[in-house]
Order: sequence, then structure tokens, then C-alpha cells
Amino acid sequence: MTTNEKLIVFVNGEKFDLSSSSVNVSELIRDGGGIPGEYELQQRNGRNGPVTNTFTNPEQIIEVKDGDNFTTRFTGPINPS
Repeated sequence: MTTNEKLIVFVNGEKFDLSSSSVNVSELIRDGGGIPGEYELQQRNGRNGPVTNTFTNPEQIIEVKDGDNFTTRFTGPINPS
């Protein structure tokens, strides 16, 4: 990938342009509206496809490809009311 190319990934159905194929899990969790450490990132096979990978470490760097689909899932503490 050249420096001017962007790749597109989807998080919770929303499109995001990335300038690098190496991305921090916490960045994708934030893109999806979650809080790193309270959400995990799930990589999916297609938009509504099955989960193929789950990333629980927000500091992990992952390699993404153009068109990859991700969802976030809440795993954090539940605050009693």
C-alpha cells in the first residue's frame, strides 16, 4: 500500500478510511463507539457473517485488509443502578 492509498473497513456497519493496514484494536473500538477495555472487537466474515476473530487486548496491533468487517461487543462492568 502506498502512502496515498486509503483502505476501507467497516465497524458496526459504518465505513472508516484508514491510512495504514496496521491498526490498534482500541482505535477500531473507539470508531465503533465503544470504550477500550469495556468492549472487545470481533472480526466478521462479511457484514453479518460469523465471527472469525475476537480481539480483547485494546493495545494489540492487527493487520486489516480493505473491506474487513468488525463489530464491537460490550464486555465491561455493569453498573448497578
